[in-house]
Amino acid sequence: MQSGDFFDYEPLEQARLRVVSVVDGLLIAGCVIILVAWLVGHPVLYSPSAPVLSPFTALSLLLMVVTRQARLHVETWPMALSLAMSGLVLGGNASSIVMLITTPSQIWATFPDLVLTSTMTSLGLVLFCAYDLIIVLRETPESAFIMDDLLIHLALVPGGLSLLGYLLGNPTYLSIHADPRVGISPLEMAFMGLYAVAAVVSNPRLFLWQFLAASWSNRLVFGLLFLNQFVAPLVVELSFSTTGTRGPGIELFVLLAGVLTTMAFLLMQARVARREAL
Repeated sequence: MQSGDFFDYEPLEQARLRVVSVVDGLLIAGCVIILVAWLVGHPVLYSPSAPVLSPFTALSLLLMVVTRQARLHVETWPMALSLAMSGLVLGGNASSIVMLITTPSQIWATFPDLVLTSTMTSLGLVLFCAYDLIIVLRETPESAFIMDDLLIHLALVPGGLSLLGYLLGNPTYLSIHADPRVGISPLEMAFMGLYAVAAVVSNPRLFLWQFLAASWSNRLVFGLLFLNQFVAPLVVELSFSTTGTRGPGIELFVLLAGVLTTMAFLLMQARVARREAL
């Protein structure tokens, strides 16, 4: 064994570790139940005419969560194995996106028992994996370019869009394909949300934590920006959109504008903090 063979991990404080372990434990149990239900032929909350949590999505989340828990609790956990598992999930979901975009839907219709991961879900998983790869390769640096914060923030966008899709009944935002079972289900949104919570809590080096800890005014401003990027599209959606409409509407651009505003604000704050530290 040589120096660098194993991931050089600094343990989390006990309060954070407990929160992450509880959330990840719920995710592991949920993913295992989903997979077993698919294997025995009785999928959880199955509907032939609505989005269903795909077994591939459950498997992806299970691999990601188990890898994170191993990294947090096993001091001799190899960094190479973390990279391999994250790369496996990232590559699998990137391939899934390409297949859904390029392959005729008639081909997948010949496999009625197969429910693929939707494009929007795969995009979120790819972003989460990219975030995991970065924090495994190096600690979150004291930098004006806060890549870690940006990636975890972007990974929440598919969830925000799917929420708009359910409230408006828009299948485009739910990433529903020719097969109505392929899309973002409420159960899937809950699983992805829990994963995001654990991902943020498990990395105390995020600039976001430093910014929020600085003052109550910082927490208030960020809270308003974060709420605005989801509340403003909802207000626009309810005011100008019609229930059941297909395709992107003005609410999509309002959501993207809110996300970009929040990210730009964090980037500017990181730049200011960096200058003050020099």
